[in-house]
Amino acid sequence: MFSQSHLGKIIHDLEETVGAPLLNRSRQGVTLTSEGNEFLERSVRILKEMEGMHLRPLKEMEKTEPLAVSMTKFSHVMESFITIVRRYQDQPEFTHRLYEGQLEDVIEDVVSGRADIGIFHFDSQRHEEIQVMAAAKGLTYRFLSYVEPQIVISKDHPLVREKKPMTRENLANYGFIRYMGLYDDILSNILGPNEDGGSTGKKKEIYVTGRATLMNLISQTDFYSIGIHDFDKQLSDFRAVSVPIPGCEVKLEFGYVTLADVPIAGIGEEFLKEVRERLERGQDV
Repeated sequence: MFSQSHLGKIIHDLEETVGAPLLNRSRQGVTLTSEGNEFLERSVRILKEMEGMHLRPLKEMEKTEPLAVSMTKFSHVMESFITIVRRYQDQPEFTHRLYEGQLEDVIEDVVSGRADIGIFHFDSQRHEEIQVMAAAKGLTYRFLSYVEPQIVISKDHPLVREKKPMTRENLANYGFIRYMGLYDDILSNILGPNEDGGSTGKKKEIYVTGRATLMNLISQTDFYSIGIHDFDKQLSDFRAVSVPIPGCEVKLEFGYVTLADVPIAGIGEEFLKEVRERLERGQDV
């Protein structure tokens, strides 16, 4: 129980905070002022809302969890993100984030807490290197899928129309589109060396920063890029197709990192399941 003097101080401090008198004081007693009545009504309303928050079903609370993802630039992952956030678009409140960058950017996004899940791809021969790199940053790496690289090219491209194989020699006369920041000889790794063991001696490369630019270039030119099997709107939106590379022995590995010992559940788990299914679509697994 509060003493009368202590209770009076509490009310006085409250009136100072509100900036208006809440009580009419007289010899006959104490009554609420108009400001006091308004303050009381608002207080009751706020308390009821807070009580409702505690009574909200657990499943509904899980659905409003944020989905924060960082990814290397692959439309299959982006489409998975869209699928999940659309699934919960009718929730009363949410904040989701999707970042794109190189493998190192994705790792740093998770380390910094900018993203909860980091998804990336790399040559499967680097598996142990990637695991060590992740562990050194305090992250846990988990495997998602192996995927065969393919040539992404316009359906109207001469090589496609003439049904010629996607070899280094056949592609030599056409521009190769790649992302800014990737300077390794990915063509040699995936397409293999020229027939004489060397390169064609030609260098036709276009560097871009965004997936939309890359796909628009493919749809409007005879340029090509390296990707994987078709994503949902690849043909309809960009008139582009994915064509297997003859004799290619390289496997792209897709995986994800999280902070060590931090489990992924709820909407994050649904997202990873969607990514895995999308990557494995049409693959021999």
